[in-house]
Amino acid sequence: MARLKDGIFGMIVGKLGNLISYDRLGENVVRMKTRKPKRKKPRTPAQQAVNIRFSLVKSFVSAGKDFISVGFAADVKGTTRIPENGAVSYNLKHAVIGEFPDFQLDFENVLVSKGKLPTPEYAAVTREGNLLKFTWSTTDHDSYPRNRDQAMMFAYFPGTNDSVNTEFITNGALRSKGQDELDIGYHLEGATYKTKKTSVEVYLAFISDDRKDVSNSLYLGNINLEE
Repeated sequence: MARLKDGIFGMIVGKLGNLISYDRLGENVVRMKTRKPKRKKPRTPAQQAVNIRFSLVKSFVSAGKDFISVGFAADVKGTTRIPENGAVSYNLKHAVIGEFPDFQLDFENVLVSKGKLPTPEYAAVTREGNLLKFTWSTTDHDSYPRNRDQAMMFAYFPGTNDSVNTEFITNGALRSKGQDELDIGYHLEGATYKTKKTSVEVYLAFISDDRKDVSNSLYLGNINLEE
């Protein structure tokens, strides 16, 4: 059943006949409900490849959606897309490698943040116990307002069946500090999880002080957690 949201001049929300109306990013969207015809022919390898590639990227983006909602917000601003849409679209095009049916993510080309802010000329990460220690150069962008940018740190634990396989911070240290830490101890307690985490993929980005823009994320590499 459809209803008028916010009175007679408001949006129509719900089902009316074969029409479904809903609120999407402040816009009233109406679509027709259609029945999908039963498929008689098996999917071709090309169609299966599309499904596998999409599922691979969608799974990664879903795992990091809270970070990506910040990291891709500037990329989709002014459109009807949400940040997850932008991340899926970019990474489908640039970060899937392999041949059917053995596709995989190319983590070096994955973006978890996309924007126009500059990235540092140098950045690195090391592990000390439960901490990932990030460092980056500061003299290349040391004037206002870039020195007020904040670090965004993202860690993804691949190959696990856990409901939580990311760790991140979107409001880290100022760019001018040149360093910050991300605690991953929660993910190293193997007995708590279905699958032991053996490695982590690490990314660094920056967000402006007014939260209106971000940088592209930098891939800092894979860290073996068994060493």
